[in-house]
Amino acid sequence: MEKWQDSETLLVSVVIIIGVMILLVGTLISVFYISYRKVLRSKDEEIRIKMDYQRSLLQVSLEAQENERIRIAADLHDNIISTLTVIRLKTAIGSNQQELDHLLGTAIDESRRISHELSPPLYEEKPLENILLTILKSWKSFYHIDPDVDVRTDRPINKTIKLQLVRILQELLNNIHKHAQASQVNLKLRITDKFIVLLVIDNGIGFNSSTIKSGIGLQNIALRADNLNAKYKYKSSKEKGTRFIFFVKNGKNKISTSRR
Repeated sequence: MEKWQDSETLLVSVVIIIGVMILLVGTLISVFYISYRKVLRSKDEEIRIKMDYQRSLLQVSLEAQENERIRIAADLHDNIISTLTVIRLKTAIGSNQQELDHLLGTAIDESRRISHELSPPLYEEKPLENILLTILKSWKSFYHIDPDVDVRTDRPINKTIKLQLVRILQELLNNIHKHAQASQVNLKLRITDKFIVLLVIDNGIGFNSSTIKSGIGLQNIALRADNLNAKYKYKSSKEKGTRFIFFVKNGKNKISTSRR
């Protein structure tokens, strides 16, 4: 009798142990399944966010292209075409040659400025410092804003970064001309083996950070910074001007380089 009871007790114990194990396995499977579903949802959300971000970048890029076309068309119409129209009218009424030569020279200078903005001359061969100085010289001539330039570099620079720095500076100068009402701009550029830092400061009227974020100029800069995995910050105070700093690693070993 005792042996039978012992056997029954043992059987019950085995059944209980097996039941507990099945319950534990079931619980583990449930936990794993729930965790797996969370990971899938997280990955789906991450993919969705990335796709939304890419669509946003594409939209900004398309808007930037369209705004650039509009700007070029406005420059051509307001400056070159209007000047050529005046030349034609003055030629018809017999204006003196000196006046016509002056107007023609203005049209040529404006054409050169637009051309240089679209594609800096000898971009591949010229050091970055020379390109920046050329842009600032032309900018000062047309907009009468004095630039103070401090460039320190004798290091190689990634060609992609070189072009993007030029474009970012052009965006900043364009914003300063349109919005800042500045009389002076300070530009500092430092290039080392590891880092590139661009600092641009103006003495203009400043702007409201909450409203400038939607501007196409800053969106263009954000797009270029994203393409380079770069960082940038800006600080603006009413009547105290704006400070902009751009920071990127000098990836000269990843892509072919040019001096400076």
